[in-house]
Amino acid sequence: MAPVRVSVIGAGMALQCLHWPSIVTQPDLFVLHSVLDRSGRGGVKEMCGQGVKVVSSLQEVVDDPEVELVVVASPNNTHLEYATAALKAGKHVLVEKPMCPTSGEAQTLVDLAQKKNLILSVYQNRRWDADFLTVKKLIREGRLGNINEFQSNYDRYRPLPPSSPSSAQPSSSSQHNDVIFNLGSHIIDQAYVLFGMPERVGCRVWDQRGIGLDEALTQQFVMDLYYPPQHPSHTPLIVTLRASILSAMPKQQRFLIKGSRGTYTKFGGDPQEKQLYEIGTKGWKGSWDGFGAEDEADWGEVALVKEERDGDDELISRYPSERGNGPYLYTNLHQAISSSDASKLEVKPEQAVNVLRLIELGLQSSREGRVMPVKP
Repeated sequence: MAPVRVSVIGAGMALQCLHWPSIVTQPDLFVLHSVLDRSGRGGVKEMCGQGVKVVSSLQEVVDDPEVELVVVASPNNTHLEYATAALKAGKHVLVEKPMCPTSGEAQTLVDLAQKKNLILSVYQNRRWDADFLTVKKLIREGRLGNINEFQSNYDRYRPLPPSSPSSAQPSSSSQHNDVIFNLGSHIIDQAYVLFGMPERVGCRVWDQRGIGLDEALTQQFVMDLYYPPQHPSHTPLIVTLRASILSAMPKQQRFLIKGSRGTYTKFGGDPQEKQLYEIGTKGWKGSWDGFGAEDEADWGEVALVKEERDGDDELISRYPSERGNGPYLYTNLHQAISSSDASKLEVKPEQAVNVLRLIELGLQSSREGRVMPVKP
């Protein structure tokens, strides 16, 4: 099969640091055909090559018979419109997260893709972060015993310049563009992958900077997902998810996981973000050497205790991180497209609908001040 011809809608950082690096490093699977750029800044050909078409309208993308896959990497409030147009035109679609502003709208895309027998997926690349792959391995192998506490953080430090507070005021384009939809989409998805849908959701979102923003641009959230006991444990599991853009730490805490036999603690971010940026800005050197591998100094720490003791006899050691591989999302997407088999997708659109359901329940929980039941 010839490489799948891709058109990316959006010429911003997502193209430069995520999608273009994932495409250019897999030339046997994909070729970047065109980019929809309405910014007027130019630079697409300089970044992606002179052979890439630059178009200025959505119609040009959907009318082009050479385009097979459309990547929607535009502002969140355009995802539904652009993905719908691409599917109706017979194109496979990869949508940036969050898939849509609401779970109901996301479900309409799922239904349309199924009706048209097309592949639809969502760009949840952080399923292949080094630390998350390590967490999956620890849980799968039972190294920590029965998990009774699980905390996942996605914090950053992005102070607002004092001279421009108005720059953070919500606008029509910023709806569904806050921390819980952007950073939160990743860690909620990861929890969903590990544990499935919870029984209940409790959440609080707030304006951390104190400049009177509404729900459209909240900058911090804490969400608790309540699960029944995970066999063979008899203890209910509470998964706590946190994200903030004003976490003033030199090295952010990423995971804190407690089990009946031990604890896993992890600080620091995934190295792929910087590595993909280098590919996007400096070009692909043709080698995967070192890609996705964490420095040993960034590995997490596992503390194991003897169950018959009171916790005073423990073994603490650095635990090697798995190698991250975010571009594998594209590899897997090609598997589904080439076989016309949506069941091969690692990131299924139905999963993205459920992640949006959890976000919606979290926002309702915060507004009403109560824990929300999750309906089947």
